[in-house]
Amino acid sequence: MPKVMDKKLTPKVVEAYHRFGTIMGTARALGINRSTVRNHLVYAGEYDSRPMFAGRVASMEVKTRKLPKRGQVKRYFLTSAQNNTLVAPKVWDTMMSIVDHYDAELMVGTFTYNKASYGKKSTKRGGAPTSSDKEDLWYDAELEKHIVDEPVRLSPTLEWRGEMNILPTAVRPLSDLEKYTGERSGIFPHAKLAMASVASGKYEPTKFNYTTGTVTKRNYIQKKAGLKADFHHVYGGLIVEVDSEGDWFVRQININSSGLAYDLDKCFTPDGCTEGHSIETVTWGDIHTAAIDPHIANLCWGENGVMDTLKPKYQLMHDILDMRARNSHTAKRKLCHDRFAAYVLGHDSVEVEVSDVADLLSNVSRPWCKTIVVDSNHNDMMTEWLRIGDYKTDPINAIYFLEAQLHAYKSIRDNPTTPLNMLKWGVERALGERDDIQFLLQDESFTVLNIEHGMHGHLGPNGARGSETNLAKLGRKVNRGHSHSAGILDGIYTAGLTGQNDQGYNKGPSSWSASHILTYPNGKRAIITMINNKWHL
Repeated sequence: MPKVMDKKLTPKVVEAYHRFGTIMGTARALGINRSTVRNHLVYAGEYDSRPMFAGRVASMEVKTRKLPKRGQVKRYFLTSAQNNTLVAPKVWDTMMSIVDHYDAELMVGTFTYNKASYGKKSTKRGGAPTSSDKEDLWYDAELEKHIVDEPVRLSPTLEWRGEMNILPTAVRPLSDLEKYTGERSGIFPHAKLAMASVASGKYEPTKFNYTTGTVTKRNYIQKKAGLKADFHHVYGGLIVEVDSEGDWFVRQININSSGLAYDLDKCFTPDGCTEGHSIETVTWGDIHTAAIDPHIANLCWGENGVMDTLKPKYQLMHDILDMRARNSHTAKRKLCHDRFAAYVLGHDSVEVEVSDVADLLSNVSRPWCKTIVVDSNHNDMMTEWLRIGDYKTDPINAIYFLEAQLHAYKSIRDNPTTPLNMLKWGVERALGERDDIQFLLQDESFTVLNIEHGMHGHLGPNGARGSETNLAKLGRKVNRGHSHSAGILDGIYTAGLTGQNDQGYNKGPSSWSASHILTYPNGKRAIITMINNKWHL
């Protein structure tokens, strides 16, 4: 036992230590030496001077959950919680409705945020830490039995990394975590909702990293980093479904502050679940009709597929034309072998390719859904073909080329400031005009529930190429395509690919996936990914 000069001072030292949280702060407040503070704390059992850890030889053990039996599904609900912060009551009640409905295992990963390190002079008036922020570390009692702050393998290719402790103010919480779980996908607890595709072998399932959103209230220091984190704070979590084959499906569950949430055709509130709801929009991964994956197409529009199960009011089509018959990239780079391969395979008729697009649009149309064809870079290749092509050396396309060129010149004559949309002309030439199909012009906006659906994503600000990063700076919500790599970055949701993973021009490892964006009636969104002829369990 350490020598204590005045035991009557011990309660005062302990009280000050609880208030200020550090030995230095306590010593400064009481005007005594740090060693004296430490001696009083050791005497009171409030401080252990021995080192907490002596290191470990092995890496952190990952616990493994057994896969369910054949024909059964195991479900998990994964979320996060901040220290010294209560759960949002209605969010928690809805979360329990979801857990009960799915008979899911609730797993909560914690993260720490030290508001007590800020003083009154480091924040604006009324923004300093509260008394609860200066208490010892605690978590809401509702969460205690659900906290899993350790790594757990939910499937042979998916891990919950509950040990990860990422500051809630992190702008890019998934940065530098691409290698953390090796070849497996990873889920990390964090107050923000994020998703990133990580390249895998070209014919292997794509690796994904996710963050969860949270169940605890907004509780940030009112400075720049905290205010930004407050803006991106998301209530909710991830629903994870695992089957006996080890296949897994992850969907974002975004719960608003009143406790309303959607998952597929289900609506959850603090009072329970109702089923049979329709979604507002589905943004399909880039279509590329000439290279569409028939299995993915069947999951989208076939029996028990997304379209007829969720009944969206709008379906958004990106890059529905592949234009491989006369791809401008092939022409500009003089890829003669590619052109000859297209000839051998019978893929060199632009008219046939556009007719196939028209057939697809007709087949996937539904009376309760409007189809929106988004202006996209591959669609625009048809117009580019008219600019650089030469009908005199292209007999198979000569007549179609001249008919299209005549329409283009007449359109420019009649509306010289209106961008051309030659795909619209080609489809309407094949189908006639359709009220249920709308073609967007270049830069034409199409908003649903204050989410921009009219950006393909290939055009960025001020003439730059589009990307998640530069489009996120717009400060608005966007559902986009183009990159084929699904992701969530702030308000930017990116769909994947409905076409085949091998598009002919892509070589090497790939982060592409058959992923699509769902927009629910309350404006919240989720990304679903298809694998092994399944889109959910």
